[in-house]
Amino acid sequence: MTERTHSLNIGDFEVTTFNDGGFVLPSAYFSQVPEDVDLGDEVEIGANFWVVRGQNRVILVDTGSAQALQARFPQTGQAWEPLQGETPTDIVLTHMHADHLGGFLDSDVFPEVTIHIAEAEWAFWTNPDLPNAVDEDTRPMVQMIQSVAAGIKDRVVLFQPKQSLISGISLVPLPGHTPGHSGVQIESGNETLLIIGDAVISEAVQFAHPEVTYALDGDAAQAVVTRRALLAEAAASGTTIAATHFAFPGLGKVAAEGETFRFLPL
Repeated sequence: MTERTHSLNIGDFEVTTFNDGGFVLPSAYFSQVPEDVDLGDEVEIGANFWVVRGQNRVILVDTGSAQALQARFPQTGQAWEPLQGETPTDIVLTHMHADHLGGFLDSDVFPEVTIHIAEAEWAFWTNPDLPNAVDEDTRPMVQMIQSVAAGIKDRVVLFQPKQSLISGISLVPLPGHTPGHSGVQIESGNETLLIIGDAVISEAVQFAHPEVTYALDGDAAQAVVTRRALLAEAAASGTTIAATHFAFPGLGKVAAEGETFRFLPL
């Protein structure tokens, strides 16, 4: 039976990872792949999101995709039903792609929650001119995001880079994948966990080759800069990282190996 949740303590915080399934993607989604690296025809990636408990708060980091992508990726959205047993006080969206806010396709879900989104992220996706500025293939995604945004806007609180959510939890800018893409850093006692969202998509590919980019990176060059910097910092500091698309539970340390890196799963 597939494991659906995994919990660990970061000081006084309890962090539970939810296994939302995963994606099987064409390897062509990855670019700048060295010639001597063979990804095969497909690359499998995970799908995780988190509930953080502490200081009388229950903070959901992303909602997963729920039913938003099941027509194309039927193995996604598997944690949505188990999540209904939770009563979050806050939801942080690392960014506004469908596999991170898909739960809000039902705008009535979690009606009392405060939703935290980076100001740069919200401004980009809610720009009324955006649907006409993107290509036809991208337009349905933008329209879906804007429809979701309209349904949740009254609960949204915008945050600035490096802003504190509560004592011990801060919101870290990790731009590139999207304009306001953000991580969530949890610090308590002598322990630190950095939830990096989509700053690294594949631990199997982008640790050894951080220059490899991903089809949905809005600014691929900035995504590479961000990825190299965060991996170098995590390796130097010993910070534990958690990522959306690593194999469940997606938690580990980073080891530096010259200009490249190695993932050390917990």
